[in-house]
Amino acid sequence: MFAFILRRFVSMLVVLFCVITLTFLLVRVAPGGPFTRERVIKPEILKQIMAKVNLDGTLWEQYTTYLGVRKNSAGKYSGLLQGDLQISLKLRDRSVSDILVQTLPISFTLGFVAFLLASVGGVWLGSLAAVRHHTPTDAGAMLAALFLISVPNFVVGPVLILVFAVKLQIFPVGQWLSWSSLVLPAITLAGPYIAYVARLMRTSMLEVLHQDFVRTAYAKGVNERRVIYQHALKVAILPVVSYLGPLAANLLTGSLVVEAIFNIPGAGPFFVNSILNQDVFLLEGVVIVYCVLLVVLNLVVDIAYTWLDRRIRLE
Repeated sequence: MFAFILRRFVSMLVVLFCVITLTFLLVRVAPGGPFTRERVIKPEILKQIMAKVNLDGTLWEQYTTYLGVRKNSAGKYSGLLQGDLQISLKLRDRSVSDILVQTLPISFTLGFVAFLLASVGGVWLGSLAAVRHHTPTDAGAMLAALFLISVPNFVVGPVLILVFAVKLQIFPVGQWLSWSSLVLPAITLAGPYIAYVARLMRTSMLEVLHQDFVRTAYAKGVNERRVIYQHALKVAILPVVSYLGPLAANLLTGSLVVEAIFNIPGAGPFFVNSILNQDVFLLEGVVIVYCVLLVVLNLVVDIAYTWLDRRIRLE
C-alpha cells in the first residue's frame, strides 16, 4: 500500500502542477485586466503598479515568479514553492492566504455537514427503496428524490427560511453564530445530492440483492437485517463511495447560491468576485485549494475501497 500511495502522491503533484499552469495561462490570456475597470491610470503609474504585484514582464517571467523559482521585483523568491499565494488585487492590503484562512473554514463547516446529510441520508433512502422494491415505500422514496433534484437551491432556501425562520422561528437566519445557523443552509445544500446518492444506491443495492452470495445467505436462514447491513451493503455502497469523493470536494468548497441566500461569510462570493474582477491571485488560490481537495479525496476513496471489499488490492 505504501508504494501505491507514493505513486499516487507523485501523480497528484503532476496533476496539481498542470492545473496551476493551465489556470495561470487562462487567466493571463483573458481579455482585460485587474485594473482596466478602475479610473484611467497614467501609463507610467500603471507600469509601477504592475511591477509591484509581479504582473510585469513576459508571460514566462510572470509564471516563474508566481511559482517562486524567480526573484520578484523586490529581489526575493516569493511564490508557491515558498507557500506565498500573493495578495488580492482588489481587496487592498489583504493576502490571498488571509482571505482563504478566514473564509474556507466557514465553507468547509457548511460543506461537511451537508456531506454528512447527503451521504447518510442518500444511502439510507436508497437502501430502503431497494429493500422495499415495488412497494409504496419504493415509489415514495424515488418521488422524494425526484422532487429534491427538480427543485433548485434558490427555491428551497427561501421556502425553508419562510417556514422555519419567519413563521415558526425555530432556526436563525442571516447570521453565523451557532450550530443552529447551519441547519437550514446545510439542508438546502445537501438536498439534490441526497437524491443523487439515493438513486445510485438503490440501483446498486438492487443488483447486489440478486447476486448468489445474498441468495446463499437467505438460504442458510440468516436474518434479513444482517444480510442487508453486514453483507449486501458493503458491496452495494462501492459505486456510491466513488461518487462521494468528488461530491465531498464540491460540498466542502461551499455553494455561492446557498451562502448568498443565508448570508454566510464563506469563500463562495470571493471566488465569483475574483472571476468578475479578474483578481488573478485570489482566483488561482481558490482553484489550487479545490484541486488539492479533489485529488486527496479521490485517494481516500481508493483506500476506502480496500476496506469495504477485501477482494480489491491496491497495486
